[in-house]
Amino acid sequence: MAANVNADAFIPEIWDAAVWRTLEDNLVAKKICRNYSDKVKKAGDTIHFNGLADPTVSSYEGTVNYENLNAGQVSLLIDQQNYYGFVVSDIEQAMANVDLKGSQAERAGYILRKTCDSYIMALYSQAGNSIPDDDTCDTTTIISDIGLMQQKLAENNVDENDMWCVINPWIQLKLKLAGIKFSINEGINGKGGMMWTKDLGLDIFVTNQVYNSATTPVSHIMAGSYNSIVFAEALMKSEALKDKDEFGTFLRGLHVFGAKVVKPMELVTAKLTYAAETAI
Repeated sequence: MAANVNADAFIPEIWDAAVWRTLEDNLVAKKICRNYSDKVKKAGDTIHFNGLADPTVSSYEGTVNYENLNAGQVSLLIDQQNYYGFVVSDIEQAMANVDLKGSQAERAGYILRKTCDSYIMALYSQAGNSIPDDDTCDTTTIISDIGLMQQKLAENNVDENDMWCVINPWIQLKLKLAGIKFSINEGINGKGGMMWTKDLGLDIFVTNQVYNSATTPVSHIMAGSYNSIVFAEALMKSEALKDKDEFGTFLRGLHVFGAKVVKPMELVTAKLTYAAETAI
């Protein structure tokens, strides 16, 4: 029984790698946001982005007037902290299973990913553009809805190659019934993947974390440029602690992140209400 309480068998580097694989593979934030994770050291860090205001273009009439461009600065605070913590009876078995589907490491990464993506999807309320609410979204309207979102981005000078949209599975089904083809966008580390398409001219990703405001799906989806939201994250070092009262080991880890809308005019939201199909 001594092995069951031996936390020394825990190898943080292997465990963290398994958590990261699951966390990154289907993390929407990593796919749609400008990522500054390499600058994060700990919770409470602030990342500063410096820039200058746009210059004024004037008609030339023989002289040139020079203006001072005001420096602008945007700050991203790493203020979100989420953890996992549980007890295992056999730490050697937990370590042996870190590469197996359904392992404790994979489940920890999955739960962290859900929480992070839900936070990102709730930023829809900061979008600078919206399209009219679709109270009866079905296969006859869904392509027009996505098209209007793309139009709003184009009107704000977002290049077609710089556009993304995030939807949830019921909207994906409407698009598939309307003839749009989806495929698997392979995960960053090749473990798992996300449903994805570019059939409508912008990158569309599918996630269950789209914000819903009613039991009958009323979904607030987003589309934007890849520079509209900034994001940064870090997985703090995982730890194993001996359970002094039982034959087991406590495992815990901390995930910190922050996200911010920095270009609201390059972000558009749509409120779509599920409607049953009258004909397919």
